[in-house]
Amino acid sequence: MDTDLQLSLANNAKEWLALSLSISSAEKLAFSKVHDGFFTTYGATFMAHVYRLTFEQALQSMPEQERQRLLITFQQEMDKAIDDHYLARAKQPHTT
Repeated sequence: MDTDLQLSLANNAKEWLALSLSISSAEKLAFSKVHDGFFTTYGATFMAHVYRLTFEQALQSMPEQERQRLLITFQQEMDKAIDDHYLARAKQPHTT
């Protein structure tokens, strides 16, 4: 990961932390309740669709350079998650 991307990600993390800290506990609880209710009622596929639409809308409002950085990071994290998933499955004991 290059220095510019690391710096950008660190700055984004600081901004998200500041936002998170500015949201009251009541707002966090309300969001969690709504989120968990939708997840329980509609399931993972529905929530994945919601997350995707949210991600796409966020990308539309970003400058091109930030959008590219986010997409690259997203791809790297997806690749890592897929590798971790299959590694964990490979380590599971096989039963017959």
